[in-house]
Amino acid sequence: MFETLLAIVPPLLAITLAIITRQVIISLFVAVYVGATMLCSGNLWEGLYSTFFDFILPGLGDTDHQRILALTTFCGGLSLLLERSGGAQAFANRVNKGVGKTRRGAQLITWLGGIFIWFSDSTNPVLVGPVCRGITDKVKVSREKLAYIVDSTTAAVPTLFPLSAWGAYIIGLISAFYADYNYNGNPQMDFISGIPYQFYTIGSILMVFIIAVTGWDYGPMKKAEDRAYLTGELYREGADIKRESKLEELPDGAKPTIWNMIVPIVVLLIFIFIGLFYTGDIKANGVFGALANGSSLRALVTAFIIAAVVAGAIGITNKVFTFNTAVNTFIEGCTNMMEVVIMLLLAWSIGSICSACGTSTWIVNTFEGFLTPMSMSAIIFIAACLTSFSTGSSWSVFAIFIPIACSIAISIGAPVGMAIGVVLSGGIFGDHCSPISDTTVMSSMGSSCDHIDHVNTQLPYALTVAGASLVGYLICGILQGGAFIGLAITIVLISVTSYLLNKYFGRGKETKSTV
Repeated sequence: MFETLLAIVPPLLAITLAIITRQVIISLFVAVYVGATMLCSGNLWEGLYSTFFDFILPGLGDTDHQRILALTTFCGGLSLLLERSGGAQAFANRVNKGVGKTRRGAQLITWLGGIFIWFSDSTNPVLVGPVCRGITDKVKVSREKLAYIVDSTTAAVPTLFPLSAWGAYIIGLISAFYADYNYNGNPQMDFISGIPYQFYTIGSILMVFIIAVTGWDYGPMKKAEDRAYLTGELYREGADIKRESKLEELPDGAKPTIWNMIVPIVVLLIFIFIGLFYTGDIKANGVFGALANGSSLRALVTAFIIAAVVAGAIGITNKVFTFNTAVNTFIEGCTNMMEVVIMLLLAWSIGSICSACGTSTWIVNTFEGFLTPMSMSAIIFIAACLTSFSTGSSWSVFAIFIPIACSIAISIGAPVGMAIGVVLSGGIFGDHCSPISDTTVMSSMGSSCDHIDHVNTQLPYALTVAGASLVGYLICGILQGGAFIGLAITIVLISVTSYLLNKYFGRGKETKSTV
């Protein structure tokens, strides 16, 4: 562990190299190697050995990581089955004749789809992205915008629901702190009371709605949207697309319908809840207890397998597939995810490197001296933002900062819910926009968007929300509470700032491109 600025060298190196080279895998590997070598006292050979055997390969031994990798590969298989069955295209055609016939409508449908998938961040990008891609492509919405919409709901929405995998994890952290601190509090109620203090989380979700309805795009996103609308180029020339969908000719006699997609998706959602009820022991814990305590990853992996079987069977029934082509299509879809799997492994490895180097500890210690009752919310938010962006992980930020923030709040008499909400917002910031975040990676993949293009176009929007949230937290510090006042100020600032940035820095050749 390093107690100096060296602690942030690996994550900063990963982020810098990824932006400069646009090669995320190489950048992550180099950063992991540099960090491992630092921990091995500069020994290059020991550093290389440690890179693989202490940081990369152990990630495969984590049960949750195994399930995420399985989920990612199976998602690729299901998505390709839906695409080649003609179901996704039929669904897109139907929606594009209705509410999705405008660019505004297509964006709002994608946004609503992201909100609907509230129970897990893993499902959102790998399901909403591929399903809505055909809808947004039809009306010339850029892939960068699609990835932004998907990513803005991926991690944000689950933190607002106690009955989600994220909610259960956070409540567990709060309960553990209360037990250690001997504090007589209600973890569930304190989590709920902290929801209005999640300014960044709520602001990110509302920002998508504001941009979709008003068309106030600016910065790199405005350029991407002008390119898509004016030229029909949905992504930048030379963009590195990990998974692109291509329309293929259907066999003679094939009769795909909208049900080729709807039925597998419905089956998927049904079995997700069945899996949650089963793993959460609905008999012992009841419906809500089962949803809160069930294993979302186990449920998701199983549900994706079953949905893929159903999608293949429907395709065979409609003469789109033979049995062999259905199986081969699923396998091809799974193998298409291998680059993403490697990316996820390396993203987790950089998180382990940061933990070993003491990155989070250094950031916390750096900001600790600035804490006062008035500045507490703002300082904790900034520290959590920097930590999550550097490490690409929100869950580790929650684990580190919730005990610190709650103990400070208790000691100064501030609302505990405020401390919890501030930490969650700061953690979501990095999960939302860091190039080494696993949810950012999956959002790029699910939307068939160049990963660095996604990061570059999304970051100005994320910083807009973060800046407005910071002002809101400063107000909360002054008031020692005032959740809804701070939230209202945050939303107003987001709206005004977006309007001004669009007015002065967002006008392109075509101002009607967002309707």
